[in-house]
Amino acid sequence: MRLSIGKSKRPYHESVKISEKILQKCGGIPLAIITIASLLASKPVTDWPGVYDSIGFGNEDNKEVDTTRKILLYSYYDLPYYPRLCLLHLGIYPEDYEIKKDTLIWKWVAEGYVHEEPGKGLFEVGERYFNMLIDRSMIQAVERPYYSIIYACRVHDLVLDMIHFLSEDESFVTASNSNRTSPRTNARRLAINNEVVEQDGSVANTSMQQVRLYSATMCHFTMLPLLSNFKALRVLALEECTFMGSERSVKLEDSPYHLNYLGRLIHLRYLGFSDRLVGFSLPGISMPLILKVPEEIGDLRFLQVLDLGRTGIKKLPQSVGRLTQLKCLRFGGSSMEVLDCTNLTSLEELQLHLVSPDFLKGLVKLKELRKFSLHFEEEHENMLFKDLMGHVANLQKLQVIMVNCRYSTQKEKNCRYQPRPKPWSDYAGSVALGHLRHLTVNGLLPGLPVWINSSCLPNLCHLHMELTAMKSQDMEILGRFSELITLTVLLYDYMVFPNAMEEGAFPKLRYLELKNSNQPRFVQGAMSSLECFRIIIGLEGTNGWDFHSLVNLPRLEKVDAEILGYTGRGIDGDELQAHESLKQAHASLKHAVEIHPNHPTLKLQIYHS
Repeated sequence: MRLSIGKSKRPYHESVKISEKILQKCGGIPLAIITIASLLASKPVTDWPGVYDSIGFGNEDNKEVDTTRKILLYSYYDLPYYPRLCLLHLGIYPEDYEIKKDTLIWKWVAEGYVHEEPGKGLFEVGERYFNMLIDRSMIQAVERPYYSIIYACRVHDLVLDMIHFLSEDESFVTASNSNRTSPRTNARRLAINNEVVEQDGSVANTSMQQVRLYSATMCHFTMLPLLSNFKALRVLALEECTFMGSERSVKLEDSPYHLNYLGRLIHLRYLGFSDRLVGFSLPGISMPLILKVPEEIGDLRFLQVLDLGRTGIKKLPQSVGRLTQLKCLRFGGSSMEVLDCTNLTSLEELQLHLVSPDFLKGLVKLKELRKFSLHFEEEHENMLFKDLMGHVANLQKLQVIMVNCRYSTQKEKNCRYQPRPKPWSDYAGSVALGHLRHLTVNGLLPGLPVWINSSCLPNLCHLHMELTAMKSQDMEILGRFSELITLTVLLYDYMVFPNAMEEGAFPKLRYLELKNSNQPRFVQGAMSSLECFRIIIGLEGTNGWDFHSLVNLPRLEKVDAEILGYTGRGIDGDELQAHESLKQAHASLKHAVEIHPNHPTLKLQIYHS
């Protein structure tokens, strides 16, 4: 129970009495209990009787579902105005759908539900609304295990029913799916879910003159809606859809998938497409069928979000550089060399693949950037990484940096048997980013960079990197990160664990993953919060290993181990030794978890080459 009455000015017995009355009227329904508790937790105890009376609990004939609905409605009307609109917006999604947090907030921004506050950006304000809805139990948080990150949400069926009821009553969102009737002809926000959208279908023939939001989720398209039909459109979002019946060789003018007349959508704030079949090849279904983003996209002077991260579109026109209001740009294509980002000074989120050195120079002007993700090709990464870190070192609002390299040959899990890529040239300057929380560098660095320390990055929570080797003093440096929650290190040579560590090292670390590490050694007093330990090692490296130091991890819940070995055609000395090492490693791990006071779960996987 999340209610606290310790600081109430009312007599203790009265506070207990009213809380017991409220719980009794919830009838044991979990959703009702959680929602009312979340609502009351935001109010002083003196207001509780008024809440009880306002919801209408006085009627003893209330049924359980009616009681829950009354609680939900009261909680809804108790919300501030703009978070209330944000909740109604969730009516565009189908039941049981996992709604990505960042994408949702950007849609709220585009719809105008989020307004800047002094010292805070639009996304930050929208994130506060998102957290408010979670705290009020109006939406259910989806969290990544061990990461302490809420990356998505779901909506309870009863809450979604309430949203649909309110939306229909206020003509807010008109939803169409296989279980509902065709959309109204006067819909302002049109949401299509789990439907086949055809040229002669009811959805395609709906009047679009007044539609300001067109959202399709998990739909199957045979053609895109004709953009010239829209006059007031602010949000165009096709999420997790498939596009059928067109070959990639079709000319643009003959294809049912094009963005003709895009430049006429002068009110557009959000343009997003995601193809759920990117990377797959199935009969009758091809990869994205929008063959080209027209140059006229540069005329959309109010556009705030351009999300083409999962479309297969290969090229963005140079005119994107004119979108001065753009706050989020996600693009997964391979042609970005000509894009000039110096005018995109409003950007808060940038996700790209291939870029040029000239493009990187423009990053220094993106002072509002919070999240940056970049993919390199193998032949470019060495010269670009050093330039990149030099350009972003002074972007003080950065919270996320993710740099990935696509190698020409797929990496095997056991890098000891794989040709080693050439190490990157490390950036030797200072990177003092006080707000950085997530750093991923999926490219081989010669060692721990000098700028990865708790003085330069005091609020770092998640660190993922590939290193040639790691010395014992490197682990001591990482142990001083007071906010570090997850640590993943892929090594190509070795990692040395220190014989002793500072008392309280890694105080908040919950997840540790090591690949190709030497014998792990956990000392008492360090990593006191670690819950999950994952290790990936080559079979030849396990000979004589002893995992008894796991007992020094008081909160350990789970151990995942992958051992990468080989088998020969005959039974020779090497194979017998390999089998013996495998048995020893398995026995050592099993014994370590058996003697641990928590008896953590053990998952052991063995891969043979």
